[in-house]
Amino acid sequence: MQFKKGIGWKACYDEEKNVYTAQRSWRGFYQLCEIDSEVYDKLGGDDDPDKLIRSGRVLFESDDDYYCPPHYTIYDEDYNELAPWSSAKWIAGKTDALNKKNQIVGQFPGVSLAFGSADESGSTQYFGVSDMESSSLVDQETIFPACSISKFVTAICVLKLQELKMLNIDERVNGYLHQWKLLTANGEESDATVRAVLSHVAGIADGEESFYGLRIGDLDVSLLDILEGRTKYNNRPVRAEKPQGTDFEYSDAGYCVLQQMIQDVTGKEFSALLNDLVFQELGLKNTFFASQVEREKHKRKMTTGYDDYGSPIPGKFPVTPDLAASGLWSTPKDLMTLAAEFFHALNGKSMFLQTDSAREIIKPVEGFPWAGLGIFLNGKDILISKGWGENGQCMMKLYLGSGEVSVAMTNKNPGTPQVESGIEWLVDSYVWFI
Repeated sequence: MQFKKGIGWKACYDEEKNVYTAQRSWRGFYQLCEIDSEVYDKLGGDDDPDKLIRSGRVLFESDDDYYCPPHYTIYDEDYNELAPWSSAKWIAGKTDALNKKNQIVGQFPGVSLAFGSADESGSTQYFGVSDMESSSLVDQETIFPACSISKFVTAICVLKLQELKMLNIDERVNGYLHQWKLLTANGEESDATVRAVLSHVAGIADGEESFYGLRIGDLDVSLLDILEGRTKYNNRPVRAEKPQGTDFEYSDAGYCVLQQMIQDVTGKEFSALLNDLVFQELGLKNTFFASQVEREKHKRKMTTGYDDYGSPIPGKFPVTPDLAASGLWSTPKDLMTLAAEFFHALNGKSMFLQTDSAREIIKPVEGFPWAGLGIFLNGKDILISKGWGENGQCMMKLYLGSGEVSVAMTNKNPGTPQVESGIEWLVDSYVWFI
């Protein structure tokens, strides 16, 4: 291919196809045309290049100025075959992505997005409001419910405690539980290991319609209440009902067991320990597990939650006593910082987490290759952590090959999983709009 170019234009002669094409752009307007050899020869001379290119046959045209939504028109379906060198296909893809992004974002009162890598600063975008009544705009300080991304952070905490020689993830979890014991269905002590509980293969199942979130003003539910099934928050005792390793059962109840274990081995309240052991160490000022103390401290920046009908959650956000399973609140920017440090740990460059600990977290579980410790694996190259609650939906992906991370957080329950609500598409398609 032979090329000519000038300010705002570029032309190509494809010798193999004997086709001449040219593109021009100005203030968001773009046009791709098929031209002839005479026009091609004149380009770069004294004649007006815009006028010369416009004299050709229009293949593709787009507009992306400040006065209208991005749009394009295809005049010849073979435009990319005729001019594969041009920007037209990229523009069409970007425009389609922007339109889809706007459609997805429009479902939620507020959305916060972030993308970055372990070695570079990230990019962020914010949409909508954190509270519809006050019309408070979402910004970088707006704190969203991270829901089950909590489990990834809990796993990091457990591996940190292993580094401190306070536990061993391959020992029985009952060996570290003092106030309560994990029993089997027949009432005997379970042999389930800490690792099995972290990876949801300890045979622990949640009660029916459990872990829905309390309301501010409801009677307090303690962690022991949950473990013993004494409340509708979890309506049956937490038991290891199957032998470990025989079945995968995604379990909030299992992470309640881990929360109790962490408190027993450290003698500290869970949210306070995580603040000291993880969040302060990483400088995460807008990340916390929502105990009553932490809610009071951060409530001005917490988003109001909206259910799948668009109604606000009574009290603005639910209360989650199962902190280790779903009580995390954060921002995409803070989650990117956490993920970047995890990448550093995998590559032996972290002072926060040892490489062996990070590699344990992403080691596939025998018989269940999609499961790690508090995180899920999509093949060898992608780690997935996601959350879905009555007050929001979120997702984070870590791309091991490139060291990149992308995060999307919202403050409404869309009523459908991430792949259907579009949240996963936002996470996957960050390159178009961040």
